[in-house]
Formats: sequence, C-alpha cells, structure tokens
Amino acid sequence: MDPESSVEALRRRLARSDARRILLELPEGWTELDNLARLRLLQRQALVQHQELALITRHLETRKAAQQLGIPVFSSVEAAARRSGWRMEPPLPVVDPRHPEQDLPEPPPWRATGGGPGATPEVIRQAARPSLHKARQKRIQAEQRYRRPTPLWLRVVGYSIFGLLILALLAGFTLFVLPAATVTVVPGQREAFVTVELTGQPGLVVPDPVEGLVPARLVETYLELTGSIPTSGREQRPSEKATGQVVFTNLGRQTVRIPAGTILSTSTGERVEFRTTEPAELPGPPGTRVTVPIEALEPGIQGNVRGNTITTVGGGLNFQVQVTNPGPTSGGRSDLVPVVKQEDKDALLEQLFAQAQAQAPEKLQADLHPGEWLPPASVRTFIVAQFFDHFNDEPAEQLSLTLRVLAQGVAVDQEATQELAFQALEDSVPERAKLVADSIVYLVDPAVETNGQAVKFRVTARGNYVIPIDVREMRSAIAGLSQEEAAQVLRERWLLADEPQFYLDPSWKKSLPSIPTRIQVRVEYANVGQP
Repeated sequence: MDPESSVEALRRRLARSDARRILLELPEGWTELDNLARLRLLQRQALVQHQELALITRHLETRKAAQQLGIPVFSSVEAAARRSGWRMEPPLPVVDPRHPEQDLPEPPPWRATGGGPGATPEVIRQAARPSLHKARQKRIQAEQRYRRPTPLWLRVVGYSIFGLLILALLAGFTLFVLPAATVTVVPGQREAFVTVELTGQPGLVVPDPVEGLVPARLVETYLELTGSIPTSGREQRPSEKATGQVVFTNLGRQTVRIPAGTILSTSTGERVEFRTTEPAELPGPPGTRVTVPIEALEPGIQGNVRGNTITTVGGGLNFQVQVTNPGPTSGGRSDLVPVVKQEDKDALLEQLFAQAQAQAPEKLQADLHPGEWLPPASVRTFIVAQFFDHFNDEPAEQLSLTLRVLAQGVAVDQEATQELAFQALEDSVPERAKLVADSIVYLVDPAVETNGQAVKFRVTARGNYVIPIDVREMRSAIAGLSQEEAAQVLRERWLLADEPQFYLDPSWKKSLPSIPTRIQVRVEYANVGQP
C-alpha cells in the first residue's frame, strides 16, 4: 500500500484484481481502516469478487476492527506465511448482487397455500390474508353476545357478591390495615472492661496490635539547680597573730638598716617565724641597740613564745646584728570555726538531685507533642556536672552547689495507646453489641516497667455497651399481642433500661396490630449515649 492512498483507491484496486487470496500490507501509521464502516466496504468488495482478504498491520484500532469483521490480521508477512490456510469469517452471510435469491430458505407452508410452485408474489400475499367473510362473521357474533340482556337473578347475585366483597374489604381494612401502634424502647447497658499490656517502643512508627507495641519517642532536657546548706564541721582554727618586741644589737661599726618585714625565728623547740612591722636603723659602734615591734607570720597560739627564744635573723643581717626578745610574745589565738566536710557535700548533692528528680517530669511535659503522654516511671536523671564553692575542711559557714542534670523520658503516643485498648475492648463485647462512645474511659496503671529505652505498661479500657435492636424482629415478635404480653416478650428477649411504652391507634383496640408493618418501633438512645 502507498501511504498516500485512500480507502476508495484501495477498493478500486481490489475490483481490478483477479486474485482469490489477497494479503494487504498497510503502511506504518496508516489509520484509514481503523473505522468499521470503511473496513466493511472493503470487505464487501472482496466478498462480491469471491476473494479472501487479510491485513498486515500493527495498528491496534485497525486490528480490533478487522477481528470484529472476521478479517484475518497478521503482524508481518512471515506470520501470514506460517498460517497458510487463513480465511475470512464475516459475521453476516454473503449476498451475491447478481443472484440475491441464492441460498434463501423455502417459504413457509401458509404462504404456499395460495398457489403452486409458479405462483406470483401477489397470489401468495392474497393467500396469506384471512377471509373477509370469516372476519365479518366473527364481528357479528361478538356484537350479538354484547347486546343480549343479562338475566335478573344473575344480576342480583352479582351485585350481592360484589357488595359482600366490598364489605369484607372494608372490614379487613378496619381490623388489619387501619390499626397502628408505636412502641418506644430504651436499650439497656452492660459494663465491659479489659486490661492490656502494651510496650512503648521509641523509633516505632506504626502500632503493632499483635505484639502490643505502640510508637514512642525519647525526650530529654537539662535542669540546672543551685542550693546551699550550713556546714556541719567544727575545728580549731588560728584566728589572731601573736605580737611582741625584739632588740637588735649592732655587731659592727657601721650603721645597719633593718627594713620592715625582716624575718626572725625561734632557735629552740618548734620553729616559729616572725617579721618586723616597722623599719629601724642601728648605728655603730658595736653594742648599739634598737627595739623593733614584730608579729607572727601565721595566726594561732603557736606564735606565743617565751622570752629570749627569738634569736635568729634571716638573710644577710645574720652577720651584722644580733636579736633577742626580752619578753614573751602574746595575742596569738585559735577559735572553733565551721568547716566544710564531705558529709555536707553529700547531703547537699542528694538534696539538689532529689529536687531535680521531682522537677524532671514537669520539665519534660513541656517538650511533649500533642497526643503524647509521659509515664513518670520512665523518667531518668543523670548528673552531668557539679560545682561546689568550697573544698573539704575549708572554713565556711555555708556550702553552695550548682548542679546540672540531664533528664530523659519516653513519650508514648496516646492516640495509638487508646486505639489498641479500644480494639481489645471492642473484641471483648458480645457479637452485635455496640459500645457507647460517651462511656469509654482509659486508665493507665502507674506501675511502669522499663527495659532499656522501652517502657511496658498496662491500660484498662472500661465502657458500657448496648445490643442493637432489630426493628423487624421486634415487630414480628409482638404483632397481634396485647400490651401486657408484648411488654413481657420485650423484657424477656431484649435488654431494656426502662419499661416499653405503647401508643395504639385507635385507642379502643386493646392489642397491637396483627400486621408487623403497622407497628412502628422507636429506639431511644438519648439516655444511654450514642453507640
């Protein structure tokens, strides 16, 4: 096929062909034969010339149209060659325009009664029509039967039967169809509760009802607390320095200058050091003396020494002068003062750490997302840093501590927790029972077990349930009964919160309608909550 050819050119080409089997290869993308009407024209041309036609194309719509018309279709010439016995299978019989009566069935017997084998169509048509005489006779007989008067007794009987039938219909309508009733019932409630063990698993995204796992998240925060307590230790500590006077004697002929702060010490017993508090000048000749005030270097009673015990001069003056204290030194004193002990540090650390443990749950609550809850038992605290303002045995009346604590907890998805608890509660109620939404409560046991970062806890779901009432079943059960009998049947077969209420129309009828559809059942859930 030429890609520029049309369907009409193709049909004329087939008309000029004498071949009995034609394999038509369509160009790629040629869609002129994707229409049933155009393809049927081509098929009819092939049928008139007693030709077998097949198509070679990959176009999907053309292949579908060819299959509907019974034209073989192949994807390639090789595929057609492998199936050498292909034939067209048109859905309609082939009609030869030159001999249209060929292969037609024989006419029915009633059409052949009007003539022989050579009868014309007009004779056959006349023979098929009914006789005019017969038709006229049938109309005359029907009119005679219509005009004949009905006997009187038959009319009386007919009217009587018709009247009785109307009375029976009215009586039946009054007794069975007209009465109606309305029954109002309030379903009763029963309590159900179930306790499930769940585990909050950090990192879990979707709850696992089989394993009882709910999503959880690890939350943490830092707390910094500062506190102080009075120190409990008591020790004698030097408080005042001893003072006194010494006499320097010049050992040479030159003047010796003694600066303030010159170090002196005792030469007997325990060494105690003193220093001069004022400068002095010691002129020559040898034997010249000068008196200088001194004080002990360290406070305490050890600075109170006897006379003539301070005889050593420190530094280069030791070879130029001689020193001694004519009288004892005095004023050195020790007092009982408070000091820091390890017990004080332990007590203060324990006190602040207890405060951190008490504040940690509340501090972590501020970091929770909406729909999360924090089991208090899952909260853990760790000391990160501690800073005391005094060392052990250091004099101080107050000991202060700055404590930094890390608080960690497991935030559990509350919605997922309630969802698993609700599923367990729903599975525990009887079949067909419905839980009352307003009555469902969830209680979490404060006793929580921790296993690493996971927390195991128990949740109790408690609620009321009602058993829905089948209105059709109830109407069938009480149809035709009196009010007392119907009330007893309702109490025995259904769980009701109150006595059933009956309204009958008409009120003089003491029993409910016998037809169940005339009974209206109203179920009041207002007092028990919506299931």
